[in-house]
Amino acid sequence: MTLANLPGSERHAAARAAAAEANDPAALLIADHEWLRLVVDELRPMSQQAGQFNALRDDILQLAAAIELHIRLEEDAFFPAIEPIIRKLGQGSTEDMYGEHDGIRIRIDELLRSFHLSGDVTHAYLNFVRSVVVHFDNEEELIFAKAHSVFARYRAQG
Repeated sequence: MTLANLPGSERHAAARAAAAEANDPAALLIADHEWLRLVVDELRPMSQQAGQFNALRDDILQLAAAIELHIRLEEDAFFPAIEPIIRKLGQGSTEDMYGEHDGIRIRIDELLRSFHLSGDVTHAYLNFVRSVVVHFDNEEELIFAKAHSVFARYRAQG
């Protein structure tokens, strides 16, 4: 399965386009979160069926690439841009998100290793999903909601 063929890819592309048109980087990243949540939910049944592990591994490689791209967008562009604004407003920091990204990468590595070592793929997949979902919830609550309101204020000011 190619990245474009992962579940919900067309809807994801439309949501990202709408966020870009609205000039709202937080909305763009939230669109990624919504899509990635859908993908991990759609792949969950495959993680529980040994006969599906080869197909799941291929999809996980594509999912890992999508997550890495999302992380790069956050770490290389979004966080550095929003960090001074959030700090100036006394609204917290993006610093903890870097550690959570490292945790997601570790869970991806553990999951991929479980395929090669005939490990517990189901357990590794569930650990991976938990780390992704908790991280997305944290970002949306602690960073994106604040950033979204900041961007809305800036747009209103012209």
